[in-house]
Amino acid sequence: MLRTVIATLQDLGFIVDKADDVLGAVSATKLDRYTLRMTVTVRPRGATQLLVRVNAQYELIAVEDPEPYQQFFDALSQSIFLTAHQVD
Repeated sequence: MLRTVIATLQDLGFIVDKADDVLGAVSATKLDRYTLRMTVTVRPRGATQLLVRVNAQYELIAVEDPEPYQQFFDALSQSIFLTAHQVD
């Protein structure tokens, strides 16, 4: 899942700053008229599920607008579908 998160962030134009597979965390930055930083954490949820959490900051202010989060999760959902069906 962490690889899919990284690929999704890169597809959305982010540059990965840090990735830690032990902690299950990825931080990335997007520079497009503004600086948007996203931190994604992946944690196990029971035996068969994963919990994916995203925090976004514009400069040092938390992003409350749902659009960047929705864009990320829409793209992640598509990536998971393609990976599950072995489509490149």
